[in-house]
This record gives sequence, structure tokens and C-alpha cells, in this order.
Amino acid sequence: MRRFVSAAALLVSSSVLLLAAPKLTFSLGVLRRDGILIPFAVFSGHAWSAPWPTSDESVSLPIGRGDVPKPWWGPVGPAASWTAWMVADGSRRPLKIEKPTQVRVFCGGHIGLTTDYTGALVDPGEPTVAKDALAIAGADDLTLEPITVVSTYSADAKRIVATIADEFNAQEKIATTLFTNWIHPYGANQRARIPIELEAYYRIREQTPKESWVSYVEAIRRFPARPGDEGCGLITWVRGWVIERPDKKPDVHVTAKVTYCDREGVSFMQPFGQISVDGEHYWVYQMSSWRDEIYTVARMRPDEVRPVINVFGGGCPKDAVR
Repeated sequence: MRRFVSAAALLVSSSVLLLAAPKLTFSLGVLRRDGILIPFAVFSGHAWSAPWPTSDESVSLPIGRGDVPKPWWGPVGPAASWTAWMVADGSRRPLKIEKPTQVRVFCGGHIGLTTDYTGALVDPGEPTVAKDALAIAGADDLTLEPITVVSTYSADAKRIVATIADEFNAQEKIATTLFTNWIHPYGANQRARIPIELEAYYRIREQTPKESWVSYVEAIRRFPARPGDEGCGLITWVRGWVIERPDKKPDVHVTAKVTYCDREGVSFMQPFGQISVDGEHYWVYQMSSWRDEIYTVARMRPDEVRPVINVFGGGCPKDAVR
């Protein structure tokens, strides 16, 4: 009987400790080169959300830090300390938050926070500002793991081009059918003879029971300029994910866009890093084009890549002058 009571007490005690264990909560923000922090995502311990206002000039600018509505901060609150993880070298530094400010992002306004960070000079005439770091608040023990930038001239780059080639061609064929009154001047066989060039290759190893590689690629096929192209020929732009697992055919999930060499409507990734929470892995990155930018958190699993947060940072209408 005594053994039974002791075991039961131990079980109850363990359950209480388990229930009492605090959940990991934190906030994420992009740190611009001009020292402005734009918070964009919150993890509450079980779910992701985006309580900070997105690009919307109708939202009133709080006068001081104490005037920021508490829901905007999420569960970490306004007093949480922030740490900047620098993109250039992976170093980290404390970040002092000062006051709210309104900043221009493309054609819209976005509420941000001034900080004590001083980066390089920025051109005030540019529609947006480069991002120097990902900032994290509320979880001092959370590590931002680097995402490897693979040389597009490496042997592995040649291998990944061969891996995506069939799907590149398939998606390119689909993209050529999306126009109403236009036919691609190069047929499928002609297009296939033009080489695929890799422009960006990011990768990280997932430490799962069966180790896998998750890669993001951006690739292009350039066509010679034709009369009327004004020296700027057609391109096929492809971007997306490649998941490689032992003893399995790689999963290639890419999309294609047919456009001209000015890359109108094409988006590029800037990776910030990977965070791991409760056994789940998330890439954090920015997608940007000539007229908009989006801040994203995507969950990485051996069989899929799924965005859990997409926050509109700012943009311009399609017909706006750059």
C-alpha cells in the first residue's frame, strides 16, 4: 500500500511540474539598416499570430512606447528585451527599443520602433530599406540557426539544377498557358535546349530520425531578345523548395513565371535563419519584389513546407511608378 501511495504521489507531483512548465513565448521583428525595428510575428506557446499592425496608414501612431496598445506586443509584453541576430555574420547584440515611428515601405506607411542600432547610410529615395537582422524578444535561450548559402558555382549547385530540371520545364509549360492573347515565341523543345541558371540556393539539414535536406532555390532561363523587346528578352523565373530524404526521390515544389528581363512581378528571398520550437523547425525570411515585401515564417517538415505567418510589409500598386 505504501509503495502504491508513493508512486501515486510521484505521478501527481510530476504532472504538476509538467503543467507548471512555462511555455516558450517570443516575438520576431525585422531590423532595418536605418535602425527601425518592425515587429511582425508572435509565438504564444502554441500558435503563431501577427498582432502588430501591418502596412496601414489609417492606424494612429502611438506617441510614446508606453502608448503602444498592449495587444500589439503579444504575450511577451512591452518590457521584453530584444536581441538582434545579424544577417552578415550571425553575431548577436542587444537591441534597445526607443519609441514608435512611421516609416515608408514602398507606397505605404508602416509603424515601427526606433532603436539604438546604427547601420550603414541608406538612400532616402529608395522605396524600402535593406534588412540587417532578425530581432527576437522574450526568449533569451532561443537560437537562430544559420541557413547555408550554397555557391551557385559549386558542384552541388549543378546537382540541384539537374534535380529541378524536369519540374522546371513542367511549370514553365503551365506558365506559358496563363496568357489570354499571347503565345510564347519559343516552343517547348526550343526552351528545353536553353540552359537553366541557378541564381540563389539556400539549404539547411533537418535533424530528423532520417536526416533530410531542405533547400530553397531561385533559377532562371534567359531567352534571346527579339525584335520589339527593346533589348530585354523573355525569361522564365522559377522558385521554390526541394526536400531530399534518404532512399527517396527528391520532392520538388516550384512555381514558374514568364516575364521579361526587368523581372516584373518576380520575388526574391532574403533568409534570416531557422528557429526550432517544440520539435518543429521554422525558416524566417523576407520575400520582396520591385514593388512589395512580405515577412514570412514557414514550418519545415520532412514531407512539406508550409507558411504559418505571412505579413505584408508594404507595397505599391502594379501601375505605380518605381
